Amino acid sequence: MRVNLGGIVPLSTVDWAGRAAMVVFLQGCPLRCPHCQNRRLQSGERYVPLHYIVSRIVSEVKGLPGPSRSALFSEGLESCSTSCHTPVQIKLDEAAQRAISKPFVDALVLSGGEPLLQPQACRHLFRLAKSLDLATGLETSGIFPDHLEMLLEEGLVDRVFLDLKSALEEPDYESATGRGHSASEVRKSLEICFKSGSVFEARTTVFPHDPSTAQVVKIAGALCRLKGSYPLSRLEGLILQQGHPGEDESPFSPVSIEEMEQMAEACRAASQGEMEIRVHALPKVVWKS
Repeated sequence: MRVNLGGIVPLSTVDWAGRAAMVVFLQGCPLRCPHCQNRRLQSGERYVPLHYIVSRIVSEVKGLPGPSRSALFSEGLESCSTSCHTPVQIKLDEAAQRAISKPFVDALVLSGGEPLLQPQACRHLFRLAKSLDLATGLETSGIFPDHLEMLLEEGLVDRVFLDLKSALEEPDYESATGRGHSASEVRKSLEICFKSGSVFEARTTVFPHDPSTAQVVKIAGALCRLKGSYPLSRLEGLILQQGHPGEDESPFSPVSIEEMEQMAEACRAASQGEMEIRVHALPKVVWKS
């Protein structure tokens, strides 16, 4: 099996608060959000063997040397079978210490792009994470509700981070994503999260004038209505994230924290305190191969 890989961040403390996560970015996304933070992952192909990613994950967790990127993409190396499985000789004492040592990371997060564009890759990687006793997190736009439901039904996702771009209605969502008829798919994903009883949080990234305070209040209202319909759901709240210029985008000044706090307060008032709403600024993403 081959996976369209966008990149791997060996250690992140910002994608999942309170956890040290390895983040695997899968390439490809059907949306064309105007302020996309990972524009280079929207399209293109960078296929690698699944076992290359598996080896990278295991190496990070166990503290072993991983397969070299140069070996993976060297001329004539299509399967990565040699570089991914060549044994590394270590002393017996060192092997024993590695076996009992605490893993450096305790979670695996799949992001993108849109990871659910490659549902079987998600399934395999999450199964691997479970076998390594890693918590599993999925960052998704919600555009593929059937794929999301499959993973949740199989118990492969411990936490869903659902990115809500705007008010869940058209034409707002088309304007925010560059793709028509997407609001209905995201609403389905949101309802699946509520029904499943899975832990999840909603995230909305705020850019100047997009979404507006009124649109964010509508998001909060939709979440509250669903929360009332599914009292056993495990929604952990709405996070308003400070948006920054994306790749190849003209510079602009982010919405101030003060303005975002005002927006959050409007959401709290609309939800009558029934839902936690937090604000935080986004760090700059540092890519590592």
